[in-house]
Amino acid sequence: MEKEWKSSTRQKIAMLFNLNRHQFEYETEFDSELTIESIYNVLSKKYEVKKFEADKEFKWIDDLNKYNPDLVFNICEGFYGSARESVYAAILEQFKYNYSGPDSTNLLMCHNKFLVKNLLKDYIDCPKGYSVCEKTDINLLSNIQFPVIVKLNSEGSSMGLDEKSIVNSYDELKKQVLFLLDKYDRNILVEEYIEGQDFSMIYIEGIGALGPCIVNCDSKFYDYEMKTIKDDTVDIQTTNGEFKILKDIVSIIAEKLDLKGYAKIDFRKKDDKYYLIEVNSQVSFHPTGEFITCAKTDGYSFDYIINFIVENALKTNSKKNSIGYKVINND
Repeated sequence: MEKEWKSSTRQKIAMLFNLNRHQFEYETEFDSELTIESIYNVLSKKYEVKKFEADKEFKWIDDLNKYNPDLVFNICEGFYGSARESVYAAILEQFKYNYSGPDSTNLLMCHNKFLVKNLLKDYIDCPKGYSVCEKTDINLLSNIQFPVIVKLNSEGSSMGLDEKSIVNSYDELKKQVLFLLDKYDRNILVEEYIEGQDFSMIYIEGIGALGPCIVNCDSKFYDYEMKTIKDDTVDIQTTNGEFKILKDIVSIIAEKLDLKGYAKIDFRKKDDKYYLIEVNSQVSFHPTGEFITCAKTDGYSFDYIINFIVENALKTNSKKNSIGYKVINND
């Protein structure tokens, strides 16, 4: 039986989002009308809710100040740059607005895949990786072991990932790295390719680790094409079993990174080991997406999760900031 949420007094909630109009590649991570309306419909049953689309010109700031909400439900992704997800949280903090989800520190750090794995590699299994910031950095990778996967270091929704991303030689590596640098002009992550089954878990502050869900698609991994053009062929499923090992790993990640609000954590299993692929601090609340499917694995409904996140955030009048990297047991 799915858990249901009860309670609440009527307060003012501002929904702050970027809308995916399917016009530009950078909109891939933006939320669909379905996701936005689904969240709105849940919250409007218990709160006064107003929607604010976060435009490039930041006109939404004046409108938000006029509305003066009790809480901002922040699901913004941003338009460009490695710090784009953290921009909106940082602005909300400057105006002293309370908001849901990860704080600006979480959003900044978790958007850097290379940094996160280097912080966590002494505690959990992580693929060995290398950062490429300039074209000359490729010369330092002539002796690495193949296969490796080449991806954008600070992007989500598998942007820049396709069948050419898995490379088996130095010549292929150089070609793919140069292609990404020329097209996107941002840092590249080159890391050991883990062949295995994909698992996604979630963490919700106040609940803990939930999931996993598994993604079945006609591809070696859940790449950009699978998340966009062929998304109707992707099957995201709940799982059976306790998965205590995975939940313990998620708890270590949440504590070590001092995660606030929530996060989605992706793994790949090989030889009974779960390798961390990435920590997504800003997530999609699509009703049939990975985050909600992970919650459903443990019996939580879409309505419950949305209401819990808001109720938990409203327990305080301001956002509690993360330290970013927390020492556990004086290690």
